[in-house]
Amino acid sequence: ARLLGFVLQFKRQPPTLVHAALTTLIDRWRPETHSFHLPCGEMTATLEDWAMITAMPIEGHA
Repeated sequence: ARLLGFVLQFKRQPPTLVHAALTTLIDRWRPETHSFHLPCGEMTATLEDWAMITAMPIEGHA
């Protein structure tokens, strides 16, 4: 997704990748619904989730 440059603006080194976790998420991604289908249910990453992960403020409503 070419997010490495964006992430590096906030951190000095690239994030540590856990390849097994990344592979599992890719296997469970459903493009029809833009969500992950996990054993515990369906999960969608929202704008608020992204803001919390990157510590970026969101102004206004999503």
